[in-house]
Amino acid sequence: MKTSTFAGAGAAAVGAATAAAVLLLGSTAASAAPRPDSSAYVFETDGLLAISPTPYAESRDGEHDRQSVADVSALPLDGKPGIGLSALVAEAEGHRAEATVAEVNLLGILRADTMRTWCDGADGGSAGVDLLDADILGTPVNVPLEDQKFPLSPLLEITLNQQDRDDDSVTVTGFTLTLLPGQDRGRELNDKEKQVAPDLIGLVRGQLPDLRQTPLRTVDDLLKALSPKGDLLRITVGSATCALEDEEEQDAEPVVKRHEPEAGEAPRPEVVRKNLPVTG
Repeated sequence: MKTSTFAGAGAAAVGAATAAAVLLLGSTAASAAPRPDSSAYVFETDGLLAISPTPYAESRDGEHDRQSVADVSALPLDGKPGIGLSALVAEAEGHRAEATVAEVNLLGILRADTMRTWCDGADGGSAGVDLLDADILGTPVNVPLEDQKFPLSPLLEITLNQQDRDDDSVTVTGFTLTLLPGQDRGRELNDKEKQVAPDLIGLVRGQLPDLRQTPLRTVDDLLKALSPKGDLLRITVGSATCALEDEEEQDAEPVVKRHEPEAGEAPRPEVVRKNLPVTG
């Protein structure tokens, strides 16, 4: 079990803060070769602030792997919501994988009691996202459609249940928030963008901006506050990848192992299980 808290850092120290965060979380994806049968992770950020997938689990030769982190918290800025995740569990066994997390709060944009992102490589592959008491900016979300997008603004893109398939595997990404650089830098920010912009700046810069000294009226104002280069930021919650089973593997009876939690281990979220009969 690991418990991790991210502290804010100034713009000049983003690189150092990122390295420290990765060390604190202590979970990085394995090398690409040989390819695992399945893998999963719960949380990742990329772009202006890069945090490696954590916790990360993978299965090779059918072996069971389970990794957990008790909680992740970031941006407790002036009492405003930041990133809060509890009971993060990544699990993989054979051609099945899932990422589960409880008490999700992502910048006040996504909230959920529990979230489960799963895939199964049997029968041509299946995948999905299970949510309990979830909402995006106050709008309830029950069973997300595949690749369901929420047009929050031209500046922010939110995607639920993104699924990517090829001849060998299926990958599902539970929730993705992407900060888009935007083409029209002179465009006025709308009300929703102005509402979430300070917390986005706080995520990158480590402190909320002084709006009296740094007014945020246009896309250009926001991009300059985030980064002179205007690089994008991507936040991911929940990802699972499963290699597809061949016919011989489908005929074999799967072996299901039961995980026995160790003393003090992070509790597992209570999620209704539908497709992945791995251990609980």
